Amino acid sequence: MATASGISVRPARLADAERIGEIHVAAWREAYADLMPPDRLAALNVAERAAMWRHQLASGTARGIAVAEADGAIVGFASCTMQRSPALAAAGYAGEVAALYVLRAGQRRGAGRLLMQAMARRLIAEGYRSMALWVLTDNKPARAFYERLGGVAVAERVDGGDAEVAYGWRDVASLIKASNENGAE
Repeated sequence: MATASGISVRPARLADAERIGEIHVAAWREAYADLMPPDRLAALNVAERAAMWRHQLASGTARGIAVAEADGAIVGFASCTMQRSPALAAAGYAGEVAALYVLRAGQRRGAGRLLMQAMARRLIAEGYRSMALWVLTDNKPARAFYERLGGVAVAERVDGGDAEVAYGWRDVASLIKASNENGAE
């Protein structure tokens, strides 16, 4: 379990699925309030997200799911897997951070950085030495966070009407080192 500034990170358990679903919806509403239509955010359903995460935790669909806790409460989560984008896989990015969401209550305290480190360690353990992730092009705070961690914009796409940019790390181990040195969120 990694810790920083009162934040600890641990592997997710099946019992965490409901809280992960709650955070998934709440973090989308916090982060995307000015980036997505209100009706799209209002349509998000905690029960559906919790069921999705319960399935992934029970079946092992995701290679790794971790949660960040502050004062015993989960404030964020992340998941990683093998690269799902054929274009990014062909470009040499073998792993993917599929989700990284931290509630505002856990931001600027190290939760995001610790979750990224946990995902990098998990991908390395699975044999993946490189990784990439997708982020909304207009999500400037998230993009700045990934850049502080050494991520480089490597691709762009439009997915379901959303413009996204991919950030990549050729050497996942360097991401861990950069995270430690920068003390970034």
